[in-house]
Amino acid sequence: MGGVCEEARCTISRPAWRRATSRRNPLCFWWATPMWSGSARESMTLCWPRRCFWATGGWEPCSCREAQYASVPIPARCMSSTENGSTIMDTQSTDQVQADPGYAMLISPMTVDKLGVKLYDKVSAVVAELIANSYDADAKEVTVWLPLDTMLVRIQNGVLIDDGLEIVVEDNGHGMTPAEASSYFLVVGSDRRRRSQHGATSRAGRRVMGRKGIGKLAPFGICRRIEVISAGGEKTKDGYLVAHFVMDYDDIMRHPDDGTPVPLTRGDKDRTYRPEHGTTIRLSSFLRKRIPNAETFLRQMAQRFQPLPSFTVQIGDTTGGDNLRCCYELSTLDVPVREGTRIDLSGRPVPMDNGIYLHVDGWVGMAEDPYRNEEMAGVRIYARHKIVAVTRDFEQPAGFTGEFAIRSYLVGEISAEWLDDDEGEDLVRSDRQGIIWESERGRALRSWGAELIKEVGRASQGPRRASTAQTFLENSKFEERARSRYRNQDIQREAIALAKKFGSFAAGDELNSEDYLNDLSEFILTVAPHQVLVDSLRNFARQLNNGADDPDEMAELFNTANVAEMASYVQIARGRVEAIKQLQELTKRMKVDESLLQTLIEDAPWLIEPTWTVITKNQWLSTFVTKFEAWYSDHYDGQTISLSLGTSQRNKRPDFTAVQIGQKLRLVEIKAKGHIFGDADWDRMVNYVEAFDRFFQDNPETVSAFPRGWQIDLIADDAHLDSFQSKRVYRQEEEAGRIVRSTWIDFLTRAETAHEAFLASAGLGSESHNG
Repeated sequence: MGGVCEEARCTISRPAWRRATSRRNPLCFWWATPMWSGSARESMTLCWPRRCFWATGGWEPCSCREAQYASVPIPARCMSSTENGSTIMDTQSTDQVQADPGYAMLISPMTVDKLGVKLYDKVSAVVAELIANSYDADAKEVTVWLPLDTMLVRIQNGVLIDDGLEIVVEDNGHGMTPAEASSYFLVVGSDRRRRSQHGATSRAGRRVMGRKGIGKLAPFGICRRIEVISAGGEKTKDGYLVAHFVMDYDDIMRHPDDGTPVPLTRGDKDRTYRPEHGTTIRLSSFLRKRIPNAETFLRQMAQRFQPLPSFTVQIGDTTGGDNLRCCYELSTLDVPVREGTRIDLSGRPVPMDNGIYLHVDGWVGMAEDPYRNEEMAGVRIYARHKIVAVTRDFEQPAGFTGEFAIRSYLVGEISAEWLDDDEGEDLVRSDRQGIIWESERGRALRSWGAELIKEVGRASQGPRRASTAQTFLENSKFEERARSRYRNQDIQREAIALAKKFGSFAAGDELNSEDYLNDLSEFILTVAPHQVLVDSLRNFARQLNNGADDPDEMAELFNTANVAEMASYVQIARGRVEAIKQLQELTKRMKVDESLLQTLIEDAPWLIEPTWTVITKNQWLSTFVTKFEAWYSDHYDGQTISLSLGTSQRNKRPDFTAVQIGQKLRLVEIKAKGHIFGDADWDRMVNYVEAFDRFFQDNPETVSAFPRGWQIDLIADDAHLDSFQSKRVYRQEEEAGRIVRSTWIDFLTRAETAHEAFLASAGLGSESHNG
């Protein structure tokens, strides 16, 4: 004969408990002396927190071996077990065990670390978990007190300084008695929807958000101390019984990981009474976390919840010290949606392979502007009014049509209750920031979403591009630039038309970048004359094919083509004239940093071979530079060489600038005006000469793009080598054409001569640059 007590309605006359260790249930307690108050049984046994019965010959379902003295809270109902079965005995309630039970939590310290610290790193995520607990406790009002726009701990001289700040979450839910706190709250990882007598609903009938039983550990992601003060149970003449205890991270982590309960510190209010039920959670001893300003924090919180019926959340700012202000109320997240792109999802269920359709509610669309903050980004997916995932593309692989626009503008809000079914597979990740996409339902949602974003993309393409193009025109003042650059109206119109096309593909953040606007505008203004020229020639050819014989019309076409052609050449001349002017200004200085000259060559490599041929930084040249730099380090004891392809290495001076002209690799080293190339310069260069020679011999495929070999262009006013050996080798390399030295006078003369016609057309003839 034996019995079990599940609720705190039985008292014992003496505080002598024995604990029996069990393989299946490590918390089996039994009363050594059979004296229960409120029960006529001569012998009672208790297995806590699960129902374990003492039967003849042993425990059922667990087998207990050792016994030791312990003190524990008694769960809330007494059951006696006899040979004829078990009988529930509603004994006289005293609401309190006469023993001094204390609190204990059965959990591995590593579990606390993984489910608290590792999963939650934002204050808003932690507060959201506490609010969800309040909702499940049937609270109607929750108030969160915290210091907004504040770093929770300071660093002074490399040491963390705790200013004693707190985050407090107060609710008016049903609260907990000490026994309920021990039986439910301090049982970690237990599915509350299966454990509770109410199942998946609260006492008041709400569909509860909690399931995994780990939300209580979330605060450990931002703090080290969690204080719980809760008043609940049935109201007595003194009020509601209070449970008050502290979960201290350091104490928990110091506890041996041997399966024994972790004792918790009792608070001074424990087992006192309060006139109202409800729970207060106090967080303190923070990690180095920051609470954002009010606007950001409210937005982060609004993202995590859909509107909750009969439930109000208020946010109070404590930065004013004792003058607490509760002036913010949690509302819904508002995301402006571009007109014509919003799609209602209430009639679009998710189809499964087995023919079942899963109901969804909500909407998707394209935002008016690119995401201004992460909370607005993507489609928010909810179950039971709480966020379970955010997706920008429904997990589609890269490369789908409209990928950039979708991932920059897609927004929405979906309710899918089947992601968090009571009996089905748990598809929600523990941090509620994703779902198990590889599950059967996850794959169905992904496929459904793939078709959905295609439709959204098609609906938004026209309006979004038109809006983006208009923004580009306005921000860049492009029409004003076009009229200033060209007097010909055909070119002006073509430039504006091109600006609308190119501007429509710009990203939102780029439209606010002055450098981006200037660069794209210059590109379009350069291309516009070429486009007009091409269009004019096409029209000319069309007229000829149609047998046109109108001299005036043909003359107009020729005139337009001529203007466009000249405008194209002027664009080329403009850049090259500017480069020559910079070069001339630099040569007037006696002492010039060679890195500035090298930069000029990077920007205008055509100065090395000033002919009207296209010189490109192609993929072959880029591949050569990458391979050669790595090869040089491997073959020369870790030494490095730096070859520049343009502006990619502006943070340091390169050893050479690499240029491909025709079928030859040109490696440029430029010295300041007046510099005499000496032995020290040659000692450095001769190693590179040897390296280039070896690399071309050993790697014919890598250098196949340069069948005419390589050449070092040395810009130096004079060369004087004292060493006989250096002179001999240097002369050999010059004779072989692998080192070609030019003085600054010759260098400028070539540039001026090649561009004489363009300089003259711009009013900058060579006579104005002499000296």
